[in-house]
Amino acid sequence: MTLSDNTHLTEAFRRVYYFLYANGQTSRAERIVEDMTLALLVKLATQRSGREAQWRAVLDGGDPDSLLTLAHDEFPGAIRPDERFHNSPEVIGSALTALDDVDLTDAPAHVVGEAFQAVLGPRTRGEKGQFFTPRTLVAAMTSIIDPQGGERVLDPSAGSGGFLAEAAAHSRAAGAQVEVIGADKDFDLYRLMTAMLAMVAGDSARVFHRNSLDQRLWVDEAGRPEQVDVVLTNPPFGARIGITDPEILAQYHFGRTWSRAKDGTWTPGTALESSRDPQLLFIELCVRLLRPGGRMGIVLPEGVFGNLGSGFVWTWLRARGRIDALLDCPRTTFQPGTDTKTNVLFFTKFDDDSAAPTATEPAWIASALRCGHDRRGKSITGDGAPYPDDFAPLAAQYTERTGGATSWTEVDLTGRTYLVPRYFERPAPRSADEQALLAGARWATLGDLRDRGDLRIRKGREPGSEAYGTGDIAFIRTSDLNNFEVSTDPAKSVSAEVYRQHRDTIDLRIGDVLIVVDGRYRIGACGMITARNVRSLVQSHLQVVTVSPDAVDLDPFSFMFALTLPSVRLRIRDLVFVQSTLGTLGKRLFELEIPLLGGDGPWSARIHEFRRVVTQRDVLLGQLASATSDESFDL
Repeated sequence: MTLSDNTHLTEAFRRVYYFLYANGQTSRAERIVEDMTLALLVKLATQRSGREAQWRAVLDGGDPDSLLTLAHDEFPGAIRPDERFHNSPEVIGSALTALDDVDLTDAPAHVVGEAFQAVLGPRTRGEKGQFFTPRTLVAAMTSIIDPQGGERVLDPSAGSGGFLAEAAAHSRAAGAQVEVIGADKDFDLYRLMTAMLAMVAGDSARVFHRNSLDQRLWVDEAGRPEQVDVVLTNPPFGARIGITDPEILAQYHFGRTWSRAKDGTWTPGTALESSRDPQLLFIELCVRLLRPGGRMGIVLPEGVFGNLGSGFVWTWLRARGRIDALLDCPRTTFQPGTDTKTNVLFFTKFDDDSAAPTATEPAWIASALRCGHDRRGKSITGDGAPYPDDFAPLAAQYTERTGGATSWTEVDLTGRTYLVPRYFERPAPRSADEQALLAGARWATLGDLRDRGDLRIRKGREPGSEAYGTGDIAFIRTSDLNNFEVSTDPAKSVSAEVYRQHRDTIDLRIGDVLIVVDGRYRIGACGMITARNVRSLVQSHLQVVTVSPDAVDLDPFSFMFALTLPSVRLRIRDLVFVQSTLGTLGKRLFELEIPLLGGDGPWSARIHEFRRVVTQRDVLLGQLASATSDESFDL
C-alpha cells in the first residue's frame, strides 16, 4: 500500500518512534529523534536516487550506516561525514522496515513535515519555545503576503521549512519560482528542512544551520548584508528561553534597555538588558533583513500586541515601515503544543530609510475563531467532517478587502499602543433574533454607567492561601460561578477574623453581580449574590457590581441578563487580553457596552422569566441546603 497522506505517514513515523523507544539502546527523546530524522533522510535519498537495491540490502540484514553515505550524496549539508545511527544495526533495520511501504516521492513536503512534527510533538521541542505552525495558518499567511516570481523568501527560524515549502508551492501554482532561504539553530530540524525543501524547491533553496540571531552571519557571497523581499516566520517565543548572550544582545536595538516617558514615548538606553525574549530580537532581525519595500508576515505572542511594556517594539517598527494588517488567531492555534495566544503581524518596510510615518495609520484587521483543529489537535469532528477553518476564507478575502463585503475591517491605528486585533472589531455582530429582542433599547458602557452613579464597581480581595480552610465563611472564586449561580467550596472557606479584615472593602450586598475578569476560559461568567451567600469574601479575579436603586432602565437582573447576550459575550472576548496563557479584561471592562433592559420593551417578558427562574432556583437551593443540614438529621 502506498502511504502518502498525512494520517498514514503519521502512523508510519509513530511506529518508528515507539519501536526505537521500546527496543533501542537509548530512551532519550533527542537521540530517538536524531535516528528518526536520519531514517527519513535515507528513505528520501533512496527514492530520489533510485538506488532501491541498497535499501533492500539493509532490510535483508545489511549495515544501515551504509545508507548514510547515500544520504550524504543527496543531502551533503544535512549528513555529517562521520554520521552514524545511535542504535544497533538490528534495531535500525527493523525501524526502517516500518518505512518500507512509505512512498515519499509524490507526498507533498508539508504532509511529510506535518506527519513528522505530529510524532515529535511538544515533548521534544516545546521546552525550546519551538511550536510548529499549523499548515492552515502557514497557507493563509503565505497567500496574504503573496510571494511573486523571482522574489527571495526568508524564514530565519524555519524549523522543518513549512513556510518556505508553502511559498515555493504558492509561486509554482502561479507559474513562477521563488528563491527560499531557511535557517534553524536545531540541527535535526535543519536537516529535516533540507530534505523538505529539496523535495519542493530543488536548487532554488538555500538552507543554513546557524544561530540566526547572530547578524554577522547574514551576509551574501560578496560579504554584503543579506537582503530579501519577503519574510514569513514563526520565531521561538517565551521568557524561559530568553537571550542572555551580550554579544547577541549588543547587535540589536531591542537588546538595550528602553524607558517610557510620561507622555508615552519610548527611548532606547545604552545599557544592555540581562535577558530579552527571542521573539523581540527576531522581529528586529527580520526587518533588518528586508529590502526597502519588503514584506513580512510574523506570528507573535499576544503579549507583544497588548503588553504596555512592549510599546517600544511598535515605536521602533513604526519608524521603519507600516502595519499592513493584524490577524487575530484563535487560542487553539498552537494547541495541544502550547496554550499561548498568538496573533499575526503583516508589515511592509519603508522604501526609503528616511521616510516618516503618515499622519494617519490605516491598517486591516480580522479575527479567526477556528483554525482547522480543536484543542487536542484533532482536525476531524466527531461526525467525520473537517474541523472548521477560518484562516482559509480570511486569506481568500484579503485581496477583496477594499470592497467592504469581507471579514476584514479597515481601522486607524494612529496613536494606538494596544494593538490586539479583535479589540478593533466593533460593534459585535448581532443576529436577527437578538436585534429584534433589543429593538429600541438604549446602550451605555459600564464606564459611563459607573461615572453617572448607576453602577458601583470594585475588585475582590485575595486573603492568601494560608487563610483557606480556616473557618466556615465562603471564599468565592471564579470556578464557583456556574449558570448564574454562586456555589462555594468548603475547603476554601475562611475564618471570621479574615472575613472582618476584608468585608468592608468588598462591601458585598444582596443583588450584587459578580463578573469573572481574569483567568483562562471563564472570563465574562457571572452570578448574583443572594441572602444565602452574602456573608462571603470574593476572589480578586472577580469584579463586584452594585446596581444603584436609582438607576434608570437598569436593575441587577436586567444587568446580568445583558451580560449573557451573544453580542455582549463576543465583545467581552474581544476586550480580553491574553498574556501568554492567562487572560484579563483590565480597564477595558469599562469600555463594554450593554443594552439597558430595565424598562418596557420587546425584552420585558424574557427579563421577567429570567428573574423568576433565577430567584426560584435560589429558593430551592436554600430549601435543599436546609433539608440536608446537620440540624435536619437531629433526632
